Amino acid sequence: MQIEIPEELAAAGAEIARTTGQDVQSLVNEMVTEAIKMRRVSGIVFADGATGRRACVPGTGIPVWEIIEYYEFVERDFEKLHRGFDWIEKHRLEVALAYYNAFPEEIRPHLKTEEEALAQLHELWEKYPQTRPQWRGRQCKVPSGSGGTSRESA
Repeated sequence: MQIEIPEELAAAGAEIARTTGQDVQSLVNEMVTEAIKMRRVSGIVFADGATGRRACVPGTGIPVWEIIEYYEFVERDFEKLHRGFDWIEKHRLEVALAYYNAFPEEIRPHLKTEEEALAQLHELWEKYPQTRPQWRGRQCKVPSGSGGTSRESA
């Protein structure tokens, strides 16, 4: 397929390609792919992240796979999903589910089992023990004016 792109859009695309380090053809391919996906799942957005561009829950910046991972953890119970993400409106969560249903092959590789997530957490704790919830060196600060002082948590 060949398409003709107006000169001003071609120049804008070339500038974006320069700033992202992509060649123009792969950038245009990525943009067309995202546009098609946004048409198929109205409301989905794409954003850059540490691992590249990804589909996100609109208005949150949260990748769809994070929502789906929790959705699978609560055994596909939408009400439990919403309780877990109670600051996100239901219709935004529905957009994430719709995206997953439309493009499961894109989301599945990001999902971890509970065992994988726990193993990853233990690796983090081994490397950074201060991130453990019960780390002995953790200090709980009581706001000034509340009559309390700092105390060590157990």
